[in-house]
Amino acid sequence: MKFSIITPSFNQAGFLEQTIKSVVSQEVDLEYFIQDGGSSDGSAEIIKKYADKYPFIKWESKKDAGQVDALNQCLPKCTGDIVAYLNSDDYYLPGALKAVNIYFENHQKQWVAGGCRVSDKKLSWTFFLKNIWPIEIHSSFLQIFNTINQPSVFIKNDLIKKVGMFDKSLTYAFDYDYWLRCQKIAGTPGRITQILSVFRIHQASKGNTGYKEQFAEDFAVVKKYTRKPFIEIFHSIGRILVEIGYRNLKRN
Repeated sequence: MKFSIITPSFNQAGFLEQTIKSVVSQEVDLEYFIQDGGSSDGSAEIIKKYADKYPFIKWESKKDAGQVDALNQCLPKCTGDIVAYLNSDDYYLPGALKAVNIYFENHQKQWVAGGCRVSDKKLSWTFFLKNIWPIEIHSSFLQIFNTINQPSVFIKNDLIKKVGMFDKSLTYAFDYDYWLRCQKIAGTPGRITQILSVFRIHQASKGNTGYKEQFAEDFAVVKKYTRKPFIEIFHSIGRILVEIGYRNLKRN
């Protein structure tokens, strides 16, 4: 199977090279789109260095309307059987895409979520809980709380064509909105327990600066896809508990 990987990028030169290396080192057939938003920190030079070496890298650096716009520019260009996006501060672990390839060859699922690790060890407990939350059992589990770790999500291109573009009106929960749309069309995701990627937390990352806004937007999104009061109640309780946990971690 062929993979199409997208990396939206903007002024993340300090992390970008590790991201690119983690993709190009995967031993699978792939095409790699890097959509840079006109960075001024040397990102373009890093991308060009690897694009000159790897012909399957397709890239450009120009002003865009942000992360969602960059993703939506690339989605229609994807020709691979499997599509995923990897932010410019996250990275894949060795053998990740091969594991995904094997999974799809042996299962009928249209999309799959794998295990993910977080760079900040203080948050490891939250990712442990995410990795064991049984989203593959019933659609309600994903509606109750967004426990899918985006860097480890892989979607068949046939499903991408049905689901369409990411919702550009959303800032934090556009991926959660996309997962729920995938679920509505193709059912629950498959699950790979292997850790496939690392989600990086740093000073400027959304996961560090905007977690409250993200939880609020998550809740607004889930209300679009369910009218079941118990799901909204459990989602609200989960959001409050996680917010408390995040606040306590930031004090330490």
